Formats: sequence, C-alpha cells, structure tokens
Amino acid sequence: MSVSTAIQNARKKAGLTQEQLASKVYVTRQAVSRWETGESEPGIDMRKLLASVLGVPVTSLLDLPDAPACQCCGTPFDVPNMPFGTNADGTENPDYCGWCYQDGEFTSAGLDEIIERNVPYLMQATGYTAEEAVSFMGAVLPTLKRWSGVENRNVSANLKRSTFYVCPDCNNIVWSAGEAAVSCCGNVLEPLTAKKNDGILDATVEVTAGCQRAHVTHPMTKDDHLLFIAAVGDDLVRIKRLYPEQEARAEFWLQGPCKVYAYGSSCGLVELHG
Repeated sequence: MSVSTAIQNARKKAGLTQEQLASKVYVTRQAVSRWETGESEPGIDMRKLLASVLGVPVTSLLDLPDAPACQCCGTPFDVPNMPFGTNADGTENPDYCGWCYQDGEFTSAGLDEIIERNVPYLMQATGYTAEEAVSFMGAVLPTLKRWSGVENRNVSANLKRSTFYVCPDCNNIVWSAGEAAVSCCGNVLEPLTAKKNDGILDATVEVTAGCQRAHVTHPMTKDDHLLFIAAVGDDLVRIKRLYPEQEARAEFWLQGPCKVYAYGSSCGLVELHG
C-alpha cells in the first residue's frame, strides 16, 4: 500500500477531516491533500507524528518493500548479491542475512553497530539524509525479530543518552549525543546531571493535539531564571531557550515518548517528565 493511501485510510478510520488532521500535525489542509494524492510525501519525522496522531504503527506509513527482509538489519533479501546467514552447522538461516548472522552468531552486538553500518547504504538507496536514515532505521529495526521485545535499547537513533553543558560565564548551551570534552570561555564544562523533580519546580507537562506542552511557574528574574526547557526523544532533541521576564513555557511536536528537562542556575537540570 502506498503512503498516500495509508495516510488517507488511517485518517478516515480515525474519523478526521483533512483540515482536522492538518491542525493536529501543524500543517495546512493543502499539505495533507497533497500527501493523500501522492503529489508530495511527508518526511520521516512527520510520518512518526502522523502515526502517533492517527494511532497506527509508524511502519504502516513508511512504504516498506514487500520483499522478505533480514530480521536484524531490515535489508530486503532481493538486494543483488545479498547472502543468507548461516547456522552453526553451515545451513542457511532464512531470517537473517550473511552480513548480520554467520555460523550461528550475530556479527554485531547491538542496534548501534547495525545503524552505523547501514545508514550510508540506506542514504544511497533512498536519497535520505543521514538524519532521515537514522530516524527511519530507529523506527523500523525495533519491529524486527532480533530486536522486538528489547526494552532498553542503546542505539544511535536513541538520543536519550543526550548530555547538556552550560557555560557559567556566557550561558552558552551545548548539547552532545553522549559525554564529550567541552570547553567555553576558558572553562572546562562538566556534563549536567539531571535530578527528578521532587518538588524542586512547580511544573506541568501535558500532551494535547499531538503537542507536548511544558509549563513551569517560576519568577524568571534576571538573577534567577530558567535557561532552557528541552525535550529528548529516541531520535530527536529540541531545546527552547528562555530569558528573564519571559514565561517559562515550551511546546514541542510529539514524535514518540520524550523526556522533558528544565535547567536553571539555582535548580540545576531537572527532569520534569520522562
């Protein structure tokens, strides 16, 4: 089934008009119409948002090939010269390709390696950017046999390992997908350690109309204000910079479960929701 048909069917099943769906994913009705006629296609992250709003598996909106695929890396078996994996006794394994499974053992330890290895090939085959390829594989691979049921996934597409740094002199915010050596204004910056919000901040985080909204009741004075609110998901990090006398509020499109953090010099990094 084409992506255009899948979106149209899911929208109708959800009982939404094109205009109603457009308002939930923050686009125009014309954009939804073009998706449904096949005139244009939504990007990978937009498909994730659409799947969340419409209540359908994201894989149903990814236009996956019909051919059987390796249940480890997702590569279709009709790719030229693609070998089948081999069991310990030398027989072929029909579930896995030879690049992922040899002599009864997997050639990679986890999703990190699989994604890093296959992103360049997916980019070449589809024209995706590196970010789109990572996002695509982060959505598809967990549904495959090898990875289904794995709850604590440590993958390239999983940015929940993100680390934040703040310069004490200029308030520069630095983000990294993991710990890094960071310096600013002559200061060696230490990674911020998040703490649970056990009464530290008066905050609410709610999800409505496909949007995650965070609000913190805070004086936001020049001497005591929150510097940022951030949402961290599997494959996307969004940061809202805040300033004195500004309301401590942020809105993020919901594209899968996110942890939400707020940072201020007096309270440190606080996990508001996760």
